[in-house]
Amino acid sequence: MKNDKKYFDIADELFQKKETSRYAKINKFNKNGIMINETTFLSSSNPFNKEKGTYCSFVFDNLEYKKTYDTLTRYLKKYLHRFVLDLTNKEKPSILFVGLGNENYIPDSLGPKVVNQINANYFFKKQIGCLTPGVMATTGMETSDIIKGVLKTHEYDLVIVIDSLATSSIYRLNKTIQITDTGIQPGSGVNNYRKRIDKKELKTSVLTIGIATVISYRKIIEEYLSKNQVDLEVNFDSQLVLTSKEIEHEIDYLTLILSEVLNDII
Repeated sequence: MKNDKKYFDIADELFQKKETSRYAKINKFNKNGIMINETTFLSSSNPFNKEKGTYCSFVFDNLEYKKTYDTLTRYLKKYLHRFVLDLTNKEKPSILFVGLGNENYIPDSLGPKVVNQINANYFFKKQIGCLTPGVMATTGMETSDIIKGVLKTHEYDLVIVIDSLATSSIYRLNKTIQITDTGIQPGSGVNNYRKRIDKKELKTSVLTIGIATVISYRKIIEEYLSKNQVDLEVNFDSQLVLTSKEIEHEIDYLTLILSEVLNDII
C-alpha cells in the first residue's frame, strides 16, 4: 500500500471512518484526562500497511495540571514495563536506546534529545547503551544498517527506538504518544520510506516510542472540510508538512517527560 499517501503514523487514527473488527481489536479508556487507545492488529495482511502487533497511544491535552501529568507518567511507565517484560522476559534487560531524527530540525529532534538524557551505563554495567545515528542525508547510510553494526559488536536484549511521528489531526499535534512492539519504518508518515527497524531486520526485539510532532497540509485541509461537513474532494498532492509555533518549548517539555519515564524503568 505504499502508493497510498497516508501521511500519518498513529495507528488508532486509521479507524475513524473504516471497519475495524476485520483487522484489529481496539480498547479505549479515559484516565484523568488521558485517553488511552490499545490497538492490536491481528495480522500483517491488512489494507493499512501496519504490521501485526500492539500499538498503544496516549492522547492528552493540558499537562499543566499535576493530576493529569502524574497520570500520564504513571501509565507510560506501566505500559513500558509491560512491553519490555513481554519482549525480553527480563526485569532488567540490557537495552540499546536509539534516537532517530535530525537534532538540528526542531520538529524532528525528539529522538536525539531524549536519548541524550538517558543514563547510559554500558561502559561499566553493560546494561544501557545510547545511539543517535543521524539522518541518511548526513550519514549516507540507512539507520537500520548503523544499528545492525552496533549490535554485531555489543549484545543487547532490546532496542528501544524514539522518533517523531506524523498525525492526521491538528488536535493531536504534540499531544499524542504512541508505543508499539512492531518496530518502525522511518519516514513512512510522510511517504519517505526507509529500511524498516524491527526484529526481522535486526534479529533483536524492538520497541518504538513516538510523539506526533508534525501534520501534513493535506490532512489539515481534509480535517477542516470534514469538521465543517463540506463535501469537497481534495485533489492536490502537497508534500508540505507543518508543526506548531510553540514546537521548541513543547519538544523540550515532551523530552523531559519521556526521559524521566525511561530513566525510571531501566
